[in-house]
Amino acid sequence: MSSNMSGLIPQPFIDDLLNRTDLVELIDGYVPLKKRGNSHIACCPFHNEKTPSFNVVAKKQFYHCFGCGASGNAISFVMNYLNQGFTDAVETLATRLGLSVPRDGTGEKHKSSLNLYNLMSEVSQYYQKKLKYNGQVAIDYLRNRGLSGEIAKRYHLGYAPEGWHNLEKAFPNNQRELLSTGMLIKSDEGKIYDRYRNRIMFPIHDRNGRVIGFGGRVLDKDQKPKYLNSPETVLFQKSRELYGLHQVLSQQKNPDSIIVVEGYMDVIALAQHGIFNVVATLGTATSTFHIQLLAKHTKHLIFCFDGDSAGKQAAWRALESSLPHLNAGLDAGFIFLPNEHDPDSLVRNEGKNGFLELLQQATPLHRFFFDTLSKDINLSNPAGKTQLINAVKPYLQKMVEGSYKQLLIDDLSRLTHIESHRLTNLIIDKSESKPEVQAAISRSPLRIAIAILLQNPEIYSIAIQHINPALLHEQEHHILLKLLQQLKDKPNANTATLIEFWRNSSYFELIVKLAAWDHQVPEQELTKEFIDVLLFLQKQNREILIQQYIEKSRKTGLTEAERLSLQNLLKERHGQAEIEK
Repeated sequence: MSSNMSGLIPQPFIDDLLNRTDLVELIDGYVPLKKRGNSHIACCPFHNEKTPSFNVVAKKQFYHCFGCGASGNAISFVMNYLNQGFTDAVETLATRLGLSVPRDGTGEKHKSSLNLYNLMSEVSQYYQKKLKYNGQVAIDYLRNRGLSGEIAKRYHLGYAPEGWHNLEKAFPNNQRELLSTGMLIKSDEGKIYDRYRNRIMFPIHDRNGRVIGFGGRVLDKDQKPKYLNSPETVLFQKSRELYGLHQVLSQQKNPDSIIVVEGYMDVIALAQHGIFNVVATLGTATSTFHIQLLAKHTKHLIFCFDGDSAGKQAAWRALESSLPHLNAGLDAGFIFLPNEHDPDSLVRNEGKNGFLELLQQATPLHRFFFDTLSKDINLSNPAGKTQLINAVKPYLQKMVEGSYKQLLIDDLSRLTHIESHRLTNLIIDKSESKPEVQAAISRSPLRIAIAILLQNPEIYSIAIQHINPALLHEQEHHILLKLLQQLKDKPNANTATLIEFWRNSSYFELIVKLAAWDHQVPEQELTKEFIDVLLFLQKQNREILIQQYIEKSRKTGLTEAERLSLQNLLKERHGQAEIEK
């Protein structure tokens, strides 16, 4: 049922992703959890509260807040906490595990994606050979920029020669694939030609080291644009990738810090000077996705931007993306370069030591936060203090409780001379601290059975020996029958994968509620209660069928098959009555 919701992501991949994801580890990365019994608890990240009511159950891979009712699996958490759509949430979880999300549900096209990776690797090798044997003009340019052959090799730099059809001729049997990866362009008139001509080529690798796209830098000053990235393709989504990350992680899996810059020439120039822990965005703002990806590998980020207004705006977007992750132990600092410099020119002028000295002077995130928000505010009067509190308030309200949030409140206290506990009360809107009251679920035998099965899927293997699902009513017991079929197909399914099946169904909200519902059945009686309920439902449905057959026999008569069915139902009724005596 969730296949439509997942677009073209195959359901088996989604199930496997949920099985591989440790929900406790995932949530603990954003909201510090404490173990209590069989659960892990925290103050809910989805509403303001002082007493923890947010529970994560590792066995079920399911979370539930007893305050506001927020519930779900790993995909639900990422969607709600990071404000991502379904496909983005799947991508986020896959990234944590080093998996690539198949973008097409059909086997043929998924295989095609694998072939595209191989082709892009061959294209990269083609450009590298052109640099070595036919790229003197490009080699001269790189040497003038102070780049060595060793660095060119480390980043697989290449050269796209002049001419409109070099790549097309080099790969005559792959025109369709080269068009789909953006390496060839088809004009409105139907003419096909190379996208990159007379450019230094920078292969863009994903986290697994596969070539997914390219950046090209002009050699002719009159050629525009100066830098040209691959378009969005089935392999390359620029808002999800960071240039140089593969090289950083190849050298050190968990570096002490990672520097984020804006261009791939900056990455390479810094590497030339022995600074290897550098990545670059690819023409997009630093996103929450980028931060989540980097936070998996380091606890300290340093953003390096131009000192102009555009650089400050880019830095602020990076700050906004970082805030949800700060309580998980991540810290960040900001470097703003002199107007005449970018990282490339600065490190060439000042050398490695000069750049490292600049890193030591990085502005901590909390200082940049308050410097920006307090700019042009007069804090010497009550109106100015109120203005700053109102400016800070929406950002703090989005953060979960933790040490970094308290640090920001303490900083605000020093700036406004208002005690921290009073500021906390001002920032936490009392009206928001009351979660929405969840509508109560009315008890019924059917809902009890569904809830027990969702919360304890292991019961299926025992219960199926005592029940006959064929006797359940196809329409009235639709959800229960589907769940039984899910567990028949996948006996090891847990709560997380069971509910995911229903994501695109009108029943999804009810399923999630039942997965968290207190059905009030003691744990030691769960199996017996489940079997008893199903036997009751079977008996109920059997009586309905018997009455329908009897009514039909009076009016029009029964077919031979219907007569035999009625006899069997009457035998079952008699047998059950004997057992119940």
